[in-house]
Amino acid sequence: MADKIAVTIHEVFSDLSLEEVNLIKNYLTLLFKWHATDNIVSSSDVEYVIKREIYDSRMLSKLACGTSFTDIGSGGGIPGVILAILNPDRHVTLLDRKSTFIEFLEIVKSELKLKNIIVQKQDFFDKKYMINTECVLFKNFSNKKIAKMHFEDKLKYLIDTVNKSKSVSKVYILTGTPVLQLSKQFNEDHKMNVHKIASPYFDTSRYVAELHI
Repeated sequence: MADKIAVTIHEVFSDLSLEEVNLIKNYLTLLFKWHATDNIVSSSDVEYVIKREIYDSRMLSKLACGTSFTDIGSGGGIPGVILAILNPDRHVTLLDRKSTFIEFLEIVKSELKLKNIIVQKQDFFDKKYMINTECVLFKNFSNKKIAKMHFEDKLKYLIDTVNKSKSVSKVYILTGTPVLQLSKQFNEDHKMNVHKIASPYFDTSRYVAELHI
């Protein structure tokens, strides 16, 4: 497993520094170790996770502007941990309501010595909760309340929830093709920019939607 992680990281991220490569490698080693007993990542396929999830997270980190971020429903830490590794000058809050994820993220923060990370156990939909960062990250985020909503209605609901917090100025959503089907009115209302992630590894594309709040 460790050899597969190392080989694939060097193949995909040959331009990163040795320190960045080692941090990502150590993070993924922890991630897959925990995934063996707890379902904390989308796939058990090391190559897929690196070439899709980590690659896309790196592209997101290049596009995202801001000094502080909250990764909503962080789960196993993608994309928040990657953003923190590649941008040590940015502050990243990893927020999740599940104890298993929080325990794992605390271990990642400690073992990788990521001083720019805050791990927070919190339900994003708690009416009393207020985000105190400049930017918010969403990746495939859902819950029972919004799971069956149309994509545009889901985004409106998430944006309305974010709007409770006066500090947030931008929302970044890492998503698939549904973002291309949003109405013209929605795009105009939310001053949304859509950035395509051109992956050399997959025919299907992902996108980063940037919304100004």
